[in-house]
Amino acid sequence: MKNFAVLLIVTLIATTSFAQKKNGTVFNEHETIDVTKAFWDAVKNGDTEKVRTFFADSVVIVRNGNDWKTSADNFSGNTNFWKNNFTNFNVEDSPGAYPDAIEYKDGKMWVQDWLLLTGTHEKTGINLDLQMHCLYAFDDDGKIAAFIQYYNNNVFEDIRDAQTTRENGKVYINHPYIATLRKLLNTYSAEDVDGLKDFFTEDATFSSLAGGFDISQNLEERAADVAEHFATRKDIHFEQVGYPDCIYYQLNAGYVVYSWWNYSYTDEESGKKVTMPLMLSHSFNDDGKIVQEMAYFSTNHVTD
Repeated sequence: MKNFAVLLIVTLIATTSFAQKKNGTVFNEHETIDVTKAFWDAVKNGDTEKVRTFFADSVVIVRNGNDWKTSADNFSGNTNFWKNNFTNFNVEDSPGAYPDAIEYKDGKMWVQDWLLLTGTHEKTGINLDLQMHCLYAFDDDGKIAAFIQYYNNNVFEDIRDAQTTRENGKVYINHPYIATLRKLLNTYSAEDVDGLKDFFTEDATFSSLAGGFDISQNLEERAADVAEHFATRKDIHFEQVGYPDCIYYQLNAGYVVYSWWNYSYTDEESGKKVTMPLMLSHSFNDDGKIVQEMAYFSTNHVTD
């Protein structure tokens, strides 16, 4: 058995060795890399004449798997899109990445790079922070004959959508969820911890401007926090400012109630009355339960 195991290992090693076959050479410095960098410099400068010089007369373009042929003249003219639509447009290697030039055994040259494109779309104000992987196939004359790009297209869809006017739901001045919110705050004023929990789902989350929106509490943590407040505060009251809005968002098919209040209470130990402006955001599920609470307020009102 031992001999069989040794034989098996030797066979695997031999098989792996024979499976390896060198098919070319990889360069991290090469004249074709210089060409691709000069191409992007010309794009940044809006120099379409210069862009034209890097490409063969007929070019294959591939973007996220969609391919077509075009002339170098048409392609170079289209590169003006960046200069004409973005301010502070820049192209650089993605952090930690660098381009490769690959010379295959058949003599074909390819360059691949990983780029970061940044800038601001002038018309919509949308910031570009786009990771892009590019491959360039060179012909025998040192011209780019195929240009392949892979990137996430979401930002361009956002730019397109931002140039239209689109409704995204409805705003209600009266709604059952607004009534739920008022009942919630009345329950808070009554210092009823168990009653408060009934308004929320078991997996509800809670965050606040003062606590940092990157930090959230679960329902039990929030209930314990509220119980501590009730132990040191009395005469809790919410005075409505303006009126709440219940908004149905069509995009995510959800309801959110926004409300504004003057929240006041008396500190039991010092007898000091505290009043602070408060904005609340409550997101509801289809059963009318609150799945997320966000509170916006400043703690300056509770410090001496």
